[in-house]
Amino acid sequence: MTEVSTLHSAWDVDRHIVLDSAEKLVLVRFSSYTSFAEEVEDHRQQERGRAAPHAASRQRKRGRDDDALADAAASLLLQDADEHYLRTRQMDALLREIAPKIRKYCTIFLVDTREVTAFNDLYELGHDRDPFAVMFFYRNRHIRVDVGTGNNNKVNFFAFEDVYDFLPVVDAAYKAGKQGRSITSCDKKFSTVALRR
Repeated sequence: MTEVSTLHSAWDVDRHIVLDSAEKLVLVRFSSYTSFAEEVEDHRQQERGRAAPHAASRQRKRGRDDDALADAAASLLLQDADEHYLRTRQMDALLREIAPKIRKYCTIFLVDTREVTAFNDLYELGHDRDPFAVMFFYRNRHIRVDVGTGNNNKVNFFAFEDVYDFLPVVDAAYKAGKQGRSITSCDKKFSTVALRR
């Protein structure tokens, strides 16, 4: 059995949050930055879709200008997407590394918010500000963890040197869930992350 699983539908996410969280903490990493190549292709498809088919003559005249603007926009997107993609990959690697250490009391799932859009509005996911969002659930209850950044709903930054920086966050969520609390505070604080953003 794999330590980290990918979920591909809203039904799967709901099912695992409800069923798996009866005995274990469920950690879900939501992100739309799962494939850098897909990000670039999606942006190019959106740019092509904006051109109106009935404006072919105007498009030929302004084609070079539009191409230059599209390239500039694509390069800006690539810079942001590249950094977000890197942060998401780092978090995924950390989750894969921590999975064997917490397997007795926590299950980890990865969700692509472009594929599973049902939770984007509910949990404020799928926008370009955050590369990913790590959320905790226990017995079908969202466990919020105060890590000193001001956003207790999700962990949406990567400032962990190693597994032992993230482990207190997972432990705090698990202990709060076991005690029936939906919000808790972590001993380790990451308030400087909020200042850097």
